Amino acid sequence: MPTVRKLTTQEVQTIEHTGKGPRKLTEEAHDQFLSEYEPDDYGEAKLDGDEKRLTVRNRLKAAATRRGLGVHFLRTTGNIIRFKILSSNGQMAEQPAPEPESEPVASDTPPTKRRPGRPKKQTV
Repeated sequence: MPTVRKLTTQEVQTIEHTGKGPRKLTEEAHDQFLSEYEPDDYGEAKLDGDEKRLTVRNRLKAAATRRGLGVHFLRTTGNIIRFKILSSNGQMAEQPAPEPESEPVASDTPPTKRRPGRPKKQTV
């Protein structure tokens, strides 16, 4: 038969509040970086020597998504990443959607025939 006992409040706190792991701390740090940005704001991130561009980009994208925003990265070289914060729908605010100028017209010429590809394999 097992021995059963009630846990003390200190033991319960130890179980429930295990602290934050490194991933959660990194997530909160990137959330804090983007907390002061609004749509149409530009930013720049300077990478440390051990950081990878792709990792930092993915973390910034995730932080923007958690805030309901989008992020557009500008092309750069070196250890600098430049970005622009987008509105919640992921569109740049100053560029309205393009409107069609006229009705599209169907072409009178038929589509060109494709050349035959590789012959089918003969099974025996």
